Amino acid sequence: MSAKNDNARLPHVAVCVDKARAYGRKVLQGIADYAETVGRWSLHVDPEATGSYSADWLKNWRGDGILAYVESRATARRLRASGIPTVEVFGHDLDLKLPQVGNDDEAIGRLAAEHLMSCRFRHFAFCGYQTERWSERRRAGFEWAITRMGFEVRHFFSARREATLAEVQRDRERLQDWLAALPKPVAIMACSDRHGHRILDAFRRLKVVVPEEAAVLGVDNDEETCRLADPPLSSVKDDARKIGFEAARLLDRLMAGPSREAGSLPLLIPPLGIAVRRSTDVTAVDDPMIASAMRCIREQACAGLQVADLLKRFHVSRSVLYRRFHDTLNRSPREEIRRVQLERTKRLLDESDFTLERIAELGGFQHSEYLSVAFKRELGLTPGEYRRQMRQRF
Repeated sequence: MSAKNDNARLPHVAVCVDKARAYGRKVLQGIADYAETVGRWSLHVDPEATGSYSADWLKNWRGDGILAYVESRATARRLRASGIPTVEVFGHDLDLKLPQVGNDDEAIGRLAAEHLMSCRFRHFAFCGYQTERWSERRRAGFEWAITRMGFEVRHFFSARREATLAEVQRDRERLQDWLAALPKPVAIMACSDRHGHRILDAFRRLKVVVPEEAAVLGVDNDEETCRLADPPLSSVKDDARKIGFEAARLLDRLMAGPSREAGSLPLLIPPLGIAVRRSTDVTAVDDPMIASAMRCIREQACAGLQVADLLKRFHVSRSVLYRRFHDTLNRSPREEIRRVQLERTKRLLDESDFTLERIAELGGFQHSEYLSVAFKRELGLTPGEYRRQMRQRF
């Protein structure tokens, strides 16, 4: 049989996903994983689909299946009426009556709460969007985990889409006023990295120190957004690549024939974990000197900071500094310096392709051999083993 005839029998699938978003890029990677390893499809990819489609979008199309962002219930109705097997991969509205694979937003909220509570904060807040169901689910999971531990959650809600620059300005001013009035120190979950970036920008204008006075955690781990924030934004890591893979697998089953899965509940994928960056890399403490010392360590540990430098800066004896560190953090200042250096090293191993020698330099280690010994002692892995483990996550 000729290759031409063989290709003619391949299912024709439309993939409509917004590649401009980190989430969309990872969904596409998951779809590609499935297409390369399991299902051979003829693909039409629309990398700019934002979830809104014209009324004649499906007119005269004779494809076999669709993987798409869908925001509109009217579009969902047209897709159901078309009879074309469809899997929705956005998961923002879970009541579209379409097969869906998306984030477990309540699990994302719970994980965010666990991370921020582990930093020993006592005041918590959530910033989200007013009419978005996915944001509300994240708030619900966050608030459930916080309140069950006896703490209160304050809220701020933005309009999802501001129509004019004046509306954008008014929303920014409302957010800034609300943030200024929060009790400090405070830990804030933003419903997305984009919203987290706005919060950090507002704190910079207010001259609120992040993360000592206010820790901020986003969602999606959009690395460009997170790493360009000031300070770099910590974020809940969703598993959008698995969402793409599972959506493709579900579509394959639907295209094979009638299935009860067409009316089943959405498949919700839990988050992978937390990408810790500077915006939450702190433990809330009541001792002002220790809070200042921790900020000094965070900023200078990888530039050669020593315990002796802290003694000179804060004009205290070694015994006093060590006692107050142990009373507050249950670790010594030297251990805190090493912890910050290793956290920096882990991020560089995960996020860059730098050599071990360059990473040792950026992490504050005199030689790569010193780094390897410290890394193995603290984590039980060599730096190379850790990097390979991180690269195999997907």
